[in-house]
Amino acid sequence: MSPELAYHLTAVSHEIGRQVGVLMSRDGTVRKVVVGDAEELQIPEIGRLRGGAGRLRGLRLVHTHLRGEPLTADDLNDLALLRLDMVAVIQVRPNGRPGSLEIAHVVPLKGEETEDDGGPIHRMTFSDVGGLDFDFGDTVRALESEFSKLLGRGGADTSRERALVIGVRMEDERFEETLELARSAEVVVAGQIRQRRPRPHQKTVVGSGKLRQIVLESMRRQADVAIFDVDLSPAQARAFEDRTGLKVVDRTQLIMDIFAQRARSRDGKLQVELAQLKYSLPRLSEKDGGLSRLTGGIGGRGPGETVLEVSRRRIRDRIRKLEKQVARLSKERSLRRRRRQKNNVPVVSIIGYTNAGKTTLLNALTKSSVETDDKLFVTLDPTTRRLRFPREGEVIITDTVGFLRDMPADLVAAFKATLEELAEANVLLHVVDASDEDVEEKLKAVRGLLSELKLMGIPGLLVLNKCDLLDAEQVRVLVRYYEGIAVSASARTGLSELIDSTERLLSTRFKEGNSSRLPGEYAVGGDRT
Repeated sequence: MSPELAYHLTAVSHEIGRQVGVLMSRDGTVRKVVVGDAEELQIPEIGRLRGGAGRLRGLRLVHTHLRGEPLTADDLNDLALLRLDMVAVIQVRPNGRPGSLEIAHVVPLKGEETEDDGGPIHRMTFSDVGGLDFDFGDTVRALESEFSKLLGRGGADTSRERALVIGVRMEDERFEETLELARSAEVVVAGQIRQRRPRPHQKTVVGSGKLRQIVLESMRRQADVAIFDVDLSPAQARAFEDRTGLKVVDRTQLIMDIFAQRARSRDGKLQVELAQLKYSLPRLSEKDGGLSRLTGGIGGRGPGETVLEVSRRRIRDRIRKLEKQVARLSKERSLRRRRRQKNNVPVVSIIGYTNAGKTTLLNALTKSSVETDDKLFVTLDPTTRRLRFPREGEVIITDTVGFLRDMPADLVAAFKATLEELAEANVLLHVVDASDEDVEEKLKAVRGLLSELKLMGIPGLLVLNKCDLLDAEQVRVLVRYYEGIAVSASARTGLSELIDSTERLLSTRFKEGNSSRLPGEYAVGGDRT
């Protein structure tokens, strides 16, 4: 700033007893004048951010303080949330002349640090305006250059979205699961931020202080997406986007995105699209100015549908069309099931929490090569194979989509037609990851969904998978506690016992109709037996 501007600001501020500030563009032009009260300024609407990675707002705030206070939390919030180039405060002396000066700007992230020694904001103090030895132009150009370089550091893939994963739930397990979901969605996890709250903030999900941290971290880590471990209301998502400039993805959106990437069959794609449309319908808004204009023009003025209303009507029409197609495909599957029943071929269905190793078990049992990966929801479309047991002969074995706690209601509804096939199963093999510390909660999640689908009465076996990751004593304790069968699908151990137990259960239930419980039998829909 020029000395003349500093003198003018402090003189006016002293005369009216209020804070006074200016927002200046990089060429030194004053774009807005802001007048507050004795304690704070309220920054007006200043438009959209400049485009491009690593870009700051292109505006700097220079304002006065009347009581000798340094840069306040509100000043630093403005710096972060508005992505200002810099913020500066001039102290007003008792005679109305400028006193000391403090300047702050965001510091780019260095290496793999979370923060520099001085934190993500660099602050400088000068005794008076005359002693201001600082080149704003060179500094801001260097900052933007450094921010832009962050994207290419370490050979980063710039074609993939970079996200901050934000946890607001109390449970660590839910946050870790959200991290796994983000990685499964092929998102680059640029950073993690936690704020454990009994419930999300009614308006902005997190508090104002955490908002500032989120914006600073997004700038320093070049993240353009915020992924939450909870579901957000449309109002919360819009408020957060307005305050931070980040694209918001809540838990349901993240899961739906994974489903959209993994669906291969026509049936699966229809069900994912149906779920996405049902989720997005109530979230359409008039935030885009173009949506509030009438679709008429000359010859079409007067009462009529807005673009928003047309969009909603088209989505509803598409939903009705998809529901009819899904129902038709459901009938076709029902016909196939009836043919199987007519042929008297028993059906064994593999169920369980996502990434428990269900598809790996199917491959091990049937010597198949269905795609597997250490990610969530690799299998969406049901896979059916034939398996010949030593005594009982041929059975059909199916692999289904993995379950998840708090499964989005729209997804459960959309995939209900697919999960209906479980109702025709004669035996359910409930696969759990025995090496997972959260095994009990995941067991409850699967049982809850089975109860919702009214599948509690189907007999089954509990399969403790991935036992090769545990020592022998741990395996013995789990087998005794859960009355399950220990296997390792990847190492192909324990499969003989599993086949023998499944065959005995099929023989008893499918052929003889015996209702007494067999040793090792698992009450799939109820409590641990």
